[in-house]
Amino acid sequence: MTSIVRDSKIRSGDPRIEGTRITVLDIKRRVIDSDEDPFAVASEYDLEIAAVFEALAYFYEHVEEMRARAAEREQQHQELRQQSAQLRREVEESSVVDGQ
Repeated sequence: MTSIVRDSKIRSGDPRIEGTRITVLDIKRRVIDSDEDPFAVASEYDLEIAAVFEALAYFYEHVEEMRARAAEREQQHQELRQQSAQLRREVEESSVVDGQ
C-alpha cells in the first residue's frame, strides 16, 4: 500500500507519495484542477493508480490544510516573481548607465 509521508528536507515538507518527490498538491493540480485522467497521471508519473487515489484521498481528508499550503506556495511564487522582475529592472538600468 502507498503511504503519504512528510520530510521537511523534501519539497518543503509538503505531503508526498512515499518514495517519490510527487506531492499531494501535484496530484490535486493535475487531476482536480486540470481535470486529467487519474490513470494517465499515474502512468506519466510511473505510479500505481492506488498512489494517485491515496494522494487524492489525503487531499480531501485534509482539505483546509492543503488549501492553506497551496495558498502559501502561490504567495511564495508571487514574491519570487516580483524579486526576479526587480532584479531584471536593476540589471537593465545598470546596463543603460554602463553603456553611456
